[in-house]
Amino acid sequence: MARIRIPGDELTEIITVLTRIRDRLDRVANLDSVGTEDDVGDRNLIDGVRDFDGAWRSGHRRVQENTDTFREMVDGILENFRKADEETTAALDE
Repeated sequence: MARIRIPGDELTEIITVLTRIRDRLDRVANLDSVGTEDDVGDRNLIDGVRDFDGAWRSGHRRVQENTDTFREMVDGILENFRKADEETTAALDE
């Protein structure tokens, strides 16, 4: 019979790391959080900075969503294996 080894500790660590990544992404810097339009200097650059900030935020949102999805998937895998383990143990105890 084949043995199935589920790296539970490693998967739990992945969940922890993904949570940290998500938290860091929440603290992303943009012009409004670090300065003002006056800090940009050349008034002709303000639109470019605003466009960059918008694209940066959109990209971060996508990464955050993907991180959340991956974390939920890993958590689901762990939960399913926990349930299977408990059911197998209960069946053997009968």
